[in-house]
Amino acid sequence: MIRPASSVIRYAGFFRLAKVQRVLDYGTGLLRNALYLTQQGFEVYAADVPEQVKALAAHPQAARLAGLLTVGELAKAGLCVDLVLCTFVFNILATRTLKKQYLENVVANLRLGGLFLVEVNSRHDDMACGSVFPRYYNCDGNAKSYSHDELDRQLAPFGFQRICHYYSSHALAALYRLTG
Repeated sequence: MIRPASSVIRYAGFFRLAKVQRVLDYGTGLLRNALYLTQQGFEVYAADVPEQVKALAAHPQAARLAGLLTVGELAKAGLCVDLVLCTFVFNILATRTLKKQYLENVVANLRLGGLFLVEVNSRHDDMACGSVFPRYYNCDGNAKSYSHDELDRQLAPFGFQRICHYYSSHALAALYRLTG
């Protein structure tokens, strides 16, 4: 099995303590986080773009999931999950419209008081714009990396309040609660 995101491994114990049962892995990719959490005893739904969902339907372990949905199905799915995972997906949403749609789908499927784990490429505030790493560091409106303050500003209008975060050498993982 492909190794799950470090934030998912790090917070799995906390999720159990917080009585998380139902999880949506939104932007599931190759199911690395979804299958890991399924093995840990969580009921996991996985969602991605239609082409990826079609490919994942043939995955030998897909039947272990509570459900496999396309992004288009999420607006009306009403899953009422305890936790939504977003690992390295927010970085690739190129427009404000896509980010807004993504966050609306998160809110539509997360119960009030539920948790939202976001892991993204991080940017250190002391790094100058115009880096030689434009793929990871970009200073225009479509930044592909974030600080925790930038994430807070984007998520607050949707009712999210950060409860904790940490930085690794290349990533930021922040855990939010949906407060309404």
